[in-house]
Amino acid sequence: MEPSIFIQLVVLGLVRGSMYALMGVGLSLIFGIMEIVNFAHGELFMIGCYIMYFVAAMLGLPFPLGILASGVGLLIVGVLLEKGLISTLRNKAGREWLMDSFVLTIGLMVIFQNLALIIFGAVQRGIPNLVPGQIVLGEVVFIHDHLVILGLALLTVGLLWYFIKYTSLGKAIRATSQHSEAAQTLGIDVGRMYSIAFGIGAALAGIAGALLITLFPANPNAGMAPVLKSFVVVILGGLGNIKGATAAGIMVGLLEAFALFYLAGGWQNVIVFSIVIAVLIFKPAGIFAPAGERP
Repeated sequence: MEPSIFIQLVVLGLVRGSMYALMGVGLSLIFGIMEIVNFAHGELFMIGCYIMYFVAAMLGLPFPLGILASGVGLLIVGVLLEKGLISTLRNKAGREWLMDSFVLTIGLMVIFQNLALIIFGAVQRGIPNLVPGQIVLGEVVFIHDHLVILGLALLTVGLLWYFIKYTSLGKAIRATSQHSEAAQTLGIDVGRMYSIAFGIGAALAGIAGALLITLFPANPNAGMAPVLKSFVVVILGGLGNIKGATAAGIMVGLLEAFALFYLAGGWQNVIVFSIVIAVLIFKPAGIFAPAGERP
């Protein structure tokens, strides 16, 4: 393989992987804190796409404002969903609330999809690019959009890691994820941590939707493909493992880029899901889970 082709495949894989990482980290954060699987995560991605389209295409504002609006908007949506629905379910359903939460998030998925179809129709709404142009270095071509997506995605994940690792609120979230009852004994408002965690997970999905609108135009089904891969990332990285989800996202993106180049279309999904099945059989805690950790 020529070095120029190899470099461009790596960049393409990193762009795909950064998207999967953003989605997977949000999903993993929600599971790690609340132990629920958010099946409506793809629809939060979809809402982020629509917000980005409204801000950048209809209002004509700079794309960073669209990304900011998507992140803040989905943060608010996530907190409201957790406070209004998930928290209520947790308080009323007792021990069965986790199973009921699966049904709840599936219901939210169907509702959001059909609301988008009713309001916006099935028309795809996208924007041609975030930053037009490209950089040519010899035989290697770097598209500006790809560099922007990669840079902002990695920056977002890095900021999240710093927030969780070093801030007092992040430490409270980590304490809640490790042992909610002990955290409550120490004076941590566990309900507040749940709302913040769900809001941050939703915000990450919204940012991913805003960044990827050039590749995934806003439409009622825009989140279906990204959320499927985000579940793959969470399984490979380990449930609730943020660093593992990031590494798994990059790995999946690189695998897909090279598989698309060397093999016929569709084989990338066969390879990725074959790996998922193997991981579920031989290392169900995830490839990147700490040694000795059980699923």
